[in-house]
Amino acid sequence: MRTGVEAAAVVAGVVILLVITILVIRRRHDRGSRGAHHHGAHHHGAHHHRAPVTSGPSTAELAAEASRALIQTDDAVLTSEQELGFAIAVFGERAMAPFSAAIDSARAERREAFRLRQLIDDNPAGEADARSLLTEICWRCGAASRLLDEQADAFDQAHNLGARARQLVAEVDAHIAQQSARMSQSQQILDRLTRKYTPDAIVAVASNLTHAATRLEFAANCLAGAEQAVAAGETGTAAVLLQAAEAGADQATDLLTGVLHMEAELTQAASAVPAALREIDAGVLEAEALLTGRPDHERSALVAETRAVSDDVRVKLASGAFDALVALRRLQQADATLDRALVGVRIREARRQRATAVLDEAMLVARSSVTAAEDFITTRRGGVGTAARTRLAEARRHFQQAIGLSLADPEVALTEAQDADALAQQARAFAEQDVVGFDHGEPSSEDTAAWSVWAGHGGGPGLRAAVLGGILIDGQAGGIGPGSFGGVGTRGRHTVASWPVPATYEGGPCPSGASSVGLRN
Repeated sequence: MRTGVEAAAVVAGVVILLVITILVIRRRHDRGSRGAHHHGAHHHGAHHHRAPVTSGPSTAELAAEASRALIQTDDAVLTSEQELGFAIAVFGERAMAPFSAAIDSARAERREAFRLRQLIDDNPAGEADARSLLTEICWRCGAASRLLDEQADAFDQAHNLGARARQLVAEVDAHIAQQSARMSQSQQILDRLTRKYTPDAIVAVASNLTHAATRLEFAANCLAGAEQAVAAGETGTAAVLLQAAEAGADQATDLLTGVLHMEAELTQAASAVPAALREIDAGVLEAEALLTGRPDHERSALVAETRAVSDDVRVKLASGAFDALVALRRLQQADATLDRALVGVRIREARRQRATAVLDEAMLVARSSVTAAEDFITTRRGGVGTAARTRLAEARRHFQQAIGLSLADPEVALTEAQDADALAQQARAFAEQDVVGFDHGEPSSEDTAAWSVWAGHGGGPGLRAAVLGGILIDGQAGGIGPGSFGGVGTRGRHTVASWPVPATYEGGPCPSGASSVGLRN
């Protein structure tokens, strides 16, 4: 009897273990299929080998889909942020809280998707790992888009553009007039910067006034069309045109504010250069004292290299016009060179004090680079591809980490700030290349004829600028309209049905990699 009971217990135990094993295997399989919550942690270190996928799209097709998803999702978040800003100005933050929460969640998904894209760029993986990461990028972009799509109808009801069309005509008119009045002041600032700094120092904003003028021209033409639509009782058409006009005027605001940003950053950098030179001088003296009696040609060469940089910066300062941000960046890099020379010689507390002393300057340089890249890409996003957006997203992430670590660990914070600066510079360089590609796609005579049709609905000569700015996108039901609050599935819901889509235009990525309407080569 006892033997039988024991045998039964053994059999039951085996069955339980078998069931547990099956459940564990199934759970692992499900978790691998979803891939949305765990790959980020896995890919910080070595890549895990996975069995090759034999069905579905090729890796190249998956990479193209991930790039499209990143661009479309980034555009959706940027447009939703802008539209929410308009709504908050009218209805207040409390009334718009659900939409703010949706955007915050969408930003988090977008941030992780871009981090994974940068991980692929930095650490090329095997095909199985690459496919896993690309799949997760698509999943996260889809999640971000759904978060916004779910709130699109509620946002329309709360914003209620059609019912407020008559009131909005006056508000948008005032906004356009206000930004038009800023043009002369911005020109004076740009002229002042041109006299004080080198052309390279202000290249990021050199064309901002030209772009602002075209956005304002587009906005004014859309406003005129909206006024006509209101008079004819076509409130739906008026609402779409007003939305486009407001977006155009708002982008002009960003472009003009970018000139102010540049002046502030250059002024701060110029003020910080003398202190940075003193820090370098003190570091060189410290290095020479620490290395006395320690023959080391490599370290001595690094110290000499640092001194040469500081001497060159002094020469440029004395010559007149200079690039204050580049000067400060070079001094930061020279300081890093000095730190390498003193690794193992300088005690930890001294390294910490050194990092603390130069961190503010590094943060200033990083903030300037991130702001310049952000301003450039946001106002030209219709022509900017994945590489620039990915670097910008990563630059933002590293800069935020630098802020968070500045007190607790200034050495790590300094490295994060330097990484943010480098990534932001790369982002702007990629974006500038993309915009050149967009600008070189001149419309044919057929395109020009189609544009003249759009001009009758308020587009006017500034229409191409609105496309470059990502203000106008391929909409639903074959129309063209302004981007609206929402994800990829809903942000193109507001269109003027009579705006045709020319045969030479198509949805999806432009030649430069953008997701807005663009010219084919």
